[in-house]
Amino acid sequence: MNNRLGIMLGRLSPPIKNNIQAFPYNSWENEFSQAKKIGFDLIEWIFDTTDSNPIIDSSKIYEIKKLSHETGVGVNSVCADYFMEKKLFAVSENELIKNFDILKMLIINCHKLDIDLIELPFVDSSSIQNKKNQDELIKNLEKIIPHIQNCDVKLGLETDLPPEDFKNLLLDLNHPNIVINYDIGNSVSNGFDPSIELPILQHWITNIHIKDRYTNGSTVSLGHGHANFELFFSTLKKFDYQYDFIIQGAREDLHDSIITPQSTCEKYFKFVNKYLKVYNFKSN
Repeated sequence: MNNRLGIMLGRLSPPIKNNIQAFPYNSWENEFSQAKKIGFDLIEWIFDTTDSNPIIDSSKIYEIKKLSHETGVGVNSVCADYFMEKKLFAVSENELIKNFDILKMLIINCHKLDIDLIELPFVDSSSIQNKKNQDELIKNLEKIIPHIQNCDVKLGLETDLPPEDFKNLLLDLNHPNIVINYDIGNSVSNGFDPSIELPILQHWITNIHIKDRYTNGSTVSLGHGHANFELFFSTLKKFDYQYDFIIQGAREDLHDSIITPQSTCEKYFKFVNKYLKVYNFKSN
């Protein structure tokens, strides 16, 4: 089985309000053909708002399926940044109901599109700060399990918890449809060692974000931060990882207007594909 390589939606479009990551309202349709031209197998969808995002609009979702079919570029997962602001714990009961209603709608639409993974980022503004947060999150996610089970959709959690704590969270939830979206850049930023972290979490990892960061610092261009890609890929290879890789690298056009989104994505494609070939993850 080949490990597919994808790009985060929006990276092939001009930045919106100088954000590193945002749904590209005016150009998302064009990114499928651009991704194909570079050689990507996949696009990972961005859901950061309900406004104008076809993933949450049942009358528009089939535009996504049509473009995917026409270009051969799949959509493997949805990065649900929406829930970093509209949290699934530590909010009022009314807010919680509204936020879970949106998640249920997203689950249903992902099922219609044959997208089998929704990533829930519990980092930064939605970080799990204490046991009370964790207990509440577990209780709330347990309520959504029947919905993901019926729709055959997985929830890929991303946290900044130490690996043993993250493992215990997953053991408490104890369901095959609740898995991990692993981010090498965020892991490095948190000071975690992949040779220690990956063996602990390997059984749950079903999607990987590729980016680079400084330890306790910001996202930078691939190869310019503290991520040890040799160690990461060599360690991962030992566990027969058979899922996807999604590039979520820094936007170089935010700092240099001469650089195009396409040129950065082409460079990152070559950077990651080099490691995939060296460690026999993917054959093109």
